[in-house]
Amino acid sequence: MMESARDGGNQPVAPEGHRGGPSIALIGIAVVAILMVIFFLQNGEKTTIDFLVFEKLTTIRWSIIVAVLLGAALDRIVSIWWRRSRKKND
Repeated sequence: MMESARDGGNQPVAPEGHRGGPSIALIGIAVVAILMVIFFLQNGEKTTIDFLVFEKLTTIRWSIIVAVLLGAALDRIVSIWWRRSRKKND
């Protein structure tokens, strides 16, 4: 037997109140990513970085990226240490 065109056959039905399309979180992530690319491209001026015993001529954009990566690595190290110290105390 053929199914009627009105019941849609085996097509999934969206939950009540759910709209199709991208979520607000996905749109927010896309906007932040676009802003990061613009920020990266606009900061191409040369600068000198002095750190302890060395000096490096680079652009501001690469300095910012290195700082963000070092900050993320430090965050991961501290969070791992924090979790391990809490487990020992439990």
